[in-house]
Amino acid sequence: MTLILILSVVGIAAVLAELVLPGGILGIVGALCLFGAVIATYAAYGATAGTIALALLVVIGLISLNLWMRLFHRLPFMKQLILNDAVGADAGLQEKQSMTGRTGTVLTDLMPSGRGEFDGKKVDIITEGPSIKRGARVEIVETRGPSIIVREIREGG
Repeated sequence: MTLILILSVVGIAAVLAELVLPGGILGIVGALCLFGAVIATYAAYGATAGTIALALLVVIGLISLNLWMRLFHRLPFMKQLILNDAVGADAGLQEKQSMTGRTGTVLTDLMPSGRGEFDGKKVDIITEGPSIKRGARVEIVETRGPSIIVREIREGG
């Protein structure tokens, strides 16, 4: 009985420690200890007690996982492990996405990417079609995330 209790306590402690200290080793050790406790229960008390121990292990594990997933972010010492900053809020990206329709000049040959100047501002651009030579006039036709897609403005057409 003492071996079963020791394996169970060590297993539960190792699995809980794995949730905070990732790496996999503590989780594996914890799982092996818990299954060792179930096997020891089978050996010491028979099939009925072993099956009950296995069922309890599964049920307690599922309940613990459910509680952990719901309450993890509310624990005071866990707030340091969670990123709270806004992700994706980028003023530069929003500015690039509002540039559609502007015209400018190509500063480098676009094959398919290079640099261009729009309203006095130098930016990285990509051509939507064939390469474009330096000095050509281009129009921004689309932005895809941080990418600015341009098309050459042809004289007379």
